[in-house]
Amino acid sequence: MLKSAFHLRGALGRVSATLFLQRDITTLTSCLARADVDDIFLPLVAIVGRPNVGKSALFNRLVGKREALVHNTPEGHVTRDYKEGLARLSDLRFKVVDTSGLEPTAAADSIQARATALTAGVLNQSTLALFLLDAREGVVGQDADLARWLRKHCTAPVLLAANKAERRGASGVSGVEAALADATRLGFGDPVAISAESGEGMTELYAALQPVLDEHDSYHGQQVEAQDEEAGAERAVQLAIMGLPNVGKSTLANYLLGRERSITGPEPGLTRDAVHGRLQFGDRAIHLVDTAGWMRRNRLHNYDESGGAVAQLTLEQGQRSMHMAALVVLLVNAEDILQRGAGVSKRELALASDVISEGRALLVVANKLDACSQEERIQVMERIHSQFQASTAEVAAVPLHGLSAKTGEGAQDLLPAAMQLYDTWNKRLTTSRLNSWKEKLVMRHQGDGATGSALERIRYITQDIK
Repeated sequence: MLKSAFHLRGALGRVSATLFLQRDITTLTSCLARADVDDIFLPLVAIVGRPNVGKSALFNRLVGKREALVHNTPEGHVTRDYKEGLARLSDLRFKVVDTSGLEPTAAADSIQARATALTAGVLNQSTLALFLLDAREGVVGQDADLARWLRKHCTAPVLLAANKAERRGASGVSGVEAALADATRLGFGDPVAISAESGEGMTELYAALQPVLDEHDSYHGQQVEAQDEEAGAERAVQLAIMGLPNVGKSTLANYLLGRERSITGPEPGLTRDAVHGRLQFGDRAIHLVDTAGWMRRNRLHNYDESGGAVAQLTLEQGQRSMHMAALVVLLVNAEDILQRGAGVSKRELALASDVISEGRALLVVANKLDACSQEERIQVMERIHSQFQASTAEVAAVPLHGLSAKTGEGAQDLLPAAMQLYDTWNKRLTTSRLNSWKEKLVMRHQGDGATGSALERIRYITQDIK
């Protein structure tokens, strides 16, 4: 698109061309997020509780930003996979995990049973479990069931906190004293009354957390500060896995991370919050983001039990993940493409176009090749390649990789291909080379009307890499 500042974005980076008649010149800068510090010296606090007691709201309060999706869904769950972040409460620094609403009595093959198993793994690594109640509702049967489950499965100390205990009226009385007194029967002592929404009770929460965190053998403030300085010197490569629902994004993320980080299963739309993880490839740190399935805006109400409200938040979070990434792996379902015979969907082609328009490196990956014969693999890969080539004319070529995240076939070659693409995307081109290319474009489009006229007005091109 030609504007007062003519932006050319492609596989070789972000190129900005300045018009001869300069006005309102803007520079596109790369918005690379500061890499999360996976600091092994920090204690880990896991927020647990039944659904809809405000775990995600408290997580957002502790990390200081809206990272976890928050929505009132009385009949369902917003959080499924756990979410990690760096928390700061006054001078306390610790890692905090927002877990899914626990239902220990859920059916063995249900989504919530899988989420509970994932949370159990987190608790095994935790310094402290922060057991959250709803002070307005008081202690209910689910809380009692969860207390018994924690005593059986959690080896870390348990701190009881009652959320939604906002003070009301001139007297400052919260009106939940009876519920707080009743909570002592759970066997974890007196609860700390807090409000994640308003921030009330954070001083009391600090006082309860401090003794436990200070006893953590590896909790050393000087080491934390030193690692903070090192984090600024070396940034991890931001890699986002995107695609339609149920194409195997979480399975691929788990394979690359080498652990069950995300819930997987045949149900579409399992992932809601973007799931973050870090891995090392050679001497490079990679910040991996497993995003939720890319949904149709006009059908969001079909994706959740809240009329599409949670799906809308999920979609917006996926867009933010794209904006923050340097490299996007677009996963497509080779088995589905082969069975339908219709090729890549319009939504996938549109998503690829959006990634390129944002100036991100794009790697298309065909998953589930284990379900295809050798002849079918060749057929489906050729079809995918031709469709993306035809729909992404703004770049010379979109690289394509085939694999099976389920069996691991071809998955070991994904990171080498991704890092090679990242190096190409991050390549620095000299101004003279770019302007030589510009002159060839001008000559090629002479007499082409508006396009040729606009190209002739370009004074020079230079590459801006931040």
